[in-house]
Amino acid sequence: MNDTVRFVLSLSIVFAVVIGIVRFRKADRAYYPFLYRIFLVLLVEITARLFFLSADPRNFTVVINTFSILDYCLFTWLFHNWRLFNGNRTVFFSFLGIGIVAWVIITLVLQNIHIPNFGFRVFYPAILIAFSVNTFNKAVVNDRGNIFRNPKFWICIAIIIFYTFFILVCMVNLNLFRYVTKPFRQNLQEINVYSNILANFLYAVAILWIPRKQNFMMPF
Repeated sequence: MNDTVRFVLSLSIVFAVVIGIVRFRKADRAYYPFLYRIFLVLLVEITARLFFLSADPRNFTVVINTFSILDYCLFTWLFHNWRLFNGNRTVFFSFLGIGIVAWVIITLVLQNIHIPNFGFRVFYPAILIAFSVNTFNKAVVNDRGNIFRNPKFWICIAIIIFYTFFILVCMVNLNLFRYVTKPFRQNLQEINVYSNILANFLYAVAILWIPRKQNFMMPF
Protein backbone atom coordinates (compact mmCIF):
# COMPACT_ATOMS: atom_id res chain seq x y z
CA MET A 1 0.00 0.00 0.00
CA ASN A 2 1.62 3.26 -1.09
CA ASP A 3 1.48 6.60 0.71
CA THR A 4 -1.13 8.09 -1.62
CA VAL A 5 -3.59 5.26 -0.94
CA ARG A 6 -3.00 5.59 2.79
CA PHE A 7 -3.70 9.32 2.63
CA VAL A 8 -6.94 8.81 0.68
CA LEU A 9 -8.10 6.17 3.17
CA SER A 10 -7.22 8.46 6.08
CA LEU A 11 -9.73 10.97 4.69
CA SER A 12 -12.48 8.65 5.95
CA ILE A 13 -12.47 11.03 8.91
CA VAL A 14 -14.39 13.46 6.65
CA PHE A 15 -17.68 11.67 7.42
CA ALA A 16 -17.25 12.30 11.16
CA VAL A 17 -16.17 15.89 10.47
CA VAL A 18 -19.25 16.67 8.37
CA ILE A 19 -21.62 15.19 10.95
CA GLY A 20 -19.72 17.01 13.69
CA ILE A 21 -20.06 20.37 11.93
CA VAL A 22 -23.80 19.84 11.46
CA ARG A 23 -24.37 18.86 15.09
CA PHE A 24 -21.78 21.08 16.77
CA ARG A 25 -23.99 23.95 17.94
CA LYS A 26 -26.60 21.63 19.47
CA ALA A 27 -24.19 19.03 20.88
CA ASP A 28 -23.57 18.56 24.59
CA ARG A 29 -20.55 20.70 25.51
CA ALA A 30 -18.97 17.76 27.34
CA TYR A 31 -18.21 16.29 23.91
CA TYR A 32 -16.55 19.43 22.51
CA PRO A 33 -12.98 18.12 23.09
CA PHE A 34 -13.86 15.08 20.99
CA LEU A 35 -15.29 17.23 18.18
CA TYR A 36 -12.24 19.52 18.30
CA ARG A 37 -10.09 16.42 17.99
CA ILE A 38 -12.03 15.20 14.95
CA PHE A 39 -11.63 18.57 13.21
CA LEU A 40 -7.94 18.64 14.13
CA VAL A 41 -7.34 15.19 12.64
CA LEU A 42 -8.58 16.27 9.22
CA LEU A 43 -6.44 19.42 9.34
CA VAL A 44 -3.37 17.40 10.37
CA GLU A 45 -3.92 14.76 7.67
CA ILE A 46 -4.03 17.40 4.95
CA THR A 47 -1.19 19.52 6.37
CA ALA A 48 1.06 16.51 6.96
CA ARG A 49 0.45 15.32 3.40
CA LEU A 50 1.44 18.69 1.97
CA PHE A 51 4.62 18.75 4.04
CA PHE A 52 5.37 15.14 3.08
CA LEU A 53 5.32 16.15 -0.59
CA SER A 54 7.29 19.36 0.01
CA ALA A 55 10.99 19.97 -0.50
CA ASP A 56 11.65 19.43 3.21
CA PRO A 57 9.58 16.42 4.36
CA ARG A 58 10.99 16.75 7.89
CA ASN A 59 8.14 19.18 8.55
CA PHE A 60 5.81 16.19 8.18
CA THR A 61 7.38 14.71 11.30
CA VAL A 62 7.04 18.02 13.15
CA VAL A 63 3.29 18.04 12.45
CA ILE A 64 2.81 14.43 13.58
CA ASN A 65 4.92 14.91 16.72
CA THR A 66 2.92 18.03 17.64
CA PHE A 67 -0.37 16.28 16.98
CA SER A 68 0.56 13.49 19.40
CA ILE A 69 0.49 15.78 22.45
CA LEU A 70 -2.64 17.61 21.26
CA ASP A 71 -4.33 14.25 20.73
CA TYR A 72 -3.48 13.19 24.27
CA CYS A 73 -4.64 16.47 25.82
CA LEU A 74 -7.97 16.59 23.97
CA PHE A 75 -8.86 13.00 24.83
CA THR A 76 -7.82 13.49 28.47
CA TRP A 77 -10.03 16.59 28.59
CA LEU A 78 -12.89 14.51 27.15
CA PHE A 79 -12.53 11.83 29.80
CA HIS A 80 -12.43 14.51 32.48
CA ASN A 81 -15.73 15.87 31.13
CA TRP A 82 -17.12 12.34 31.38
CA ARG A 83 -16.15 12.44 35.08
CA LEU A 84 -13.68 9.59 34.81
CA PHE A 85 -11.68 11.38 37.50
CA ASN A 86 -14.87 12.10 39.52
CA GLY A 87 -14.57 15.79 38.73
CA ASN A 88 -11.20 16.02 40.51
CA ARG A 89 -9.30 18.79 38.71
CA THR A 90 -6.06 17.89 40.48
CA VAL A 91 -6.08 14.40 38.99
CA PHE A 92 -7.04 15.80 35.58
CA PHE A 93 -4.24 18.37 35.52
CA SER A 94 -1.82 15.77 36.89
CA PHE A 95 -2.48 13.50 33.91
CA LEU A 96 -2.14 16.47 31.57
CA GLY A 97 1.14 17.43 33.23
CA ILE A 98 2.52 13.91 33.04
CA GLY A 99 1.74 13.74 29.34
CA ILE A 100 3.23 17.15 28.56
CA VAL A 101 6.42 16.44 30.55
CA ALA A 102 6.80 13.04 28.86
CA TRP A 103 6.33 14.65 25.43
CA VAL A 104 8.91 17.35 26.13
CA ILE A 105 11.49 14.87 27.43
CA ILE A 106 11.03 12.34 24.61
CA THR A 107 10.51 14.81 21.75
CA LEU A 108 12.72 17.76 22.66
CA VAL A 109 15.29 16.60 25.24
CA LEU A 110 16.24 13.04 24.26
CA GLN A 111 15.95 13.80 20.55
CA ASN A 112 14.67 16.67 18.38
CA ILE A 113 11.26 17.46 16.97
CA HIS A 114 12.31 16.42 13.45
CA ILE A 115 12.67 12.79 14.61
CA PRO A 116 9.50 10.67 15.11
CA ASN A 117 8.70 10.46 18.84
CA PHE A 118 7.74 6.77 18.79
CA GLY A 119 8.39 6.48 22.53
CA PHE A 120 5.66 8.97 23.33
CA ARG A 121 3.39 7.40 20.71
CA VAL A 122 3.62 4.16 22.67
CA PHE A 123 3.20 5.88 26.04
CA TYR A 124 0.12 8.06 25.54
CA PRO A 125 -2.11 5.55 23.67
CA ALA A 126 -1.59 3.08 26.54
CA ILE A 127 -3.03 5.69 28.92
CA LEU A 128 -5.94 6.43 26.58
CA ILE A 129 -6.73 2.71 26.31
CA ALA A 130 -6.75 2.45 30.12
CA PHE A 131 -9.10 5.46 30.30
CA SER A 132 -11.35 3.89 27.67
CA VAL A 133 -11.57 0.50 29.36
CA ASN A 134 -12.49 2.17 32.64
CA THR A 135 -15.08 4.43 30.99
CA PHE A 136 -16.48 1.54 28.95
CA ASN A 137 -17.01 -0.54 32.10
CA LYS A 138 -18.75 2.38 33.84
CA ALA A 139 -21.00 2.95 30.84
CA VAL A 140 -22.05 -0.70 30.70
CA VAL A 141 -22.72 -0.93 34.44
CA ASN A 142 -24.12 2.49 35.32
CA ASP A 143 -25.65 4.13 32.24
CA ARG A 144 -29.28 3.37 31.58
CA GLY A 145 -30.82 2.88 28.18
CA ASN A 146 -29.60 1.20 25.03
CA ILE A 147 -25.81 0.93 25.20
CA PHE A 148 -25.63 1.12 21.40
CA ARG A 149 -27.06 4.64 21.56
CA ASN A 150 -24.37 5.72 23.99
CA PRO A 151 -21.62 7.76 22.24
CA LYS A 152 -19.17 6.87 25.01
CA PHE A 153 -19.51 3.21 24.04
CA TRP A 154 -18.57 3.83 20.39
CA ILE A 155 -15.75 6.28 21.16
CA CYS A 156 -14.15 3.94 23.70
CA ILE A 157 -14.40 0.96 21.35
CA ALA A 158 -12.79 3.02 18.57
CA ILE A 159 -9.95 4.15 20.86
CA ILE A 160 -9.24 0.61 22.05
CA ILE A 161 -9.22 -0.84 18.53
CA PHE A 162 -7.18 1.87 16.81
CA TYR A 163 -4.61 2.59 19.50
CA THR A 164 -3.91 -1.08 20.21
CA PHE A 165 -2.62 -1.53 16.66
CA PHE A 166 -1.08 1.95 16.72
CA ILE A 167 1.06 0.96 19.71
CA LEU A 168 2.27 -2.16 17.89
CA VAL A 169 3.23 -0.12 14.82
CA CYS A 170 5.17 2.38 16.93
CA MET A 171 6.85 -0.31 19.05
CA VAL A 172 8.42 -2.08 16.06
CA ASN A 173 9.97 1.27 15.10
CA LEU A 174 11.83 1.55 18.40
CA ASN A 175 15.49 0.56 18.52
CA LEU A 176 14.59 -2.26 20.89
CA PHE A 177 12.75 -3.97 18.01
CA ARG A 178 15.08 -2.96 15.17
CA TYR A 179 15.50 -6.62 14.11
CA VAL A 180 11.80 -6.97 13.21
CA THR A 181 11.53 -7.79 9.50
CA LYS A 182 10.38 -5.16 7.01
CA PRO A 183 7.43 -7.26 5.68
CA PHE A 184 6.12 -7.64 9.24
CA ARG A 185 6.32 -3.86 9.77
CA GLN A 186 4.47 -3.26 6.51
CA ASN A 187 1.73 -5.72 7.45
CA LEU A 188 1.24 -3.98 10.79
CA GLN A 189 1.04 -0.60 9.08
CA GLU A 190 -1.63 -1.86 6.69
CA ILE A 191 -3.65 -3.29 9.58
CA ASN A 192 -3.33 0.08 11.30
CA VAL A 193 -4.69 1.83 8.20
CA TYR A 194 -7.79 -0.38 8.24
CA SER A 195 -8.22 -0.01 12.00
CA ASN A 196 -8.10 3.77 11.46
CA ILE A 197 -10.92 3.53 8.90
CA LEU A 198 -12.99 1.48 11.35
CA ALA A 199 -12.29 3.95 14.17
CA ASN A 200 -13.31 6.88 11.96
CA PHE A 201 -16.56 5.12 11.12
CA LEU A 202 -17.23 4.46 14.83
CA TYR A 203 -16.49 8.12 15.61
CA ALA A 204 -19.11 9.15 13.03
CA VAL A 205 -21.64 6.81 14.64
CA ALA A 206 -20.79 8.22 18.06
CA ILE A 207 -21.39 11.80 16.89
CA LEU A 208 -24.87 10.83 15.70
CA TRP A 209 -25.73 9.81 19.28
CA ILE A 210 -24.17 12.76 21.11
CA PRO A 211 -26.96 14.20 23.28
CA ARG A 212 -28.17 17.74 22.80
CA LYS A 213 -26.88 20.41 25.13
CA GLN A 214 -29.22 20.98 28.04
CA ASN A 215 -30.97 24.32 28.35
CA PHE A 216 -31.28 25.60 31.90
CA MET A 217 -33.98 28.11 32.81
CA MET A 218 -32.97 30.62 35.44
CA PRO A 219 -35.62 31.20 38.15
CA PHE A 220 -37.04 34.72 38.49
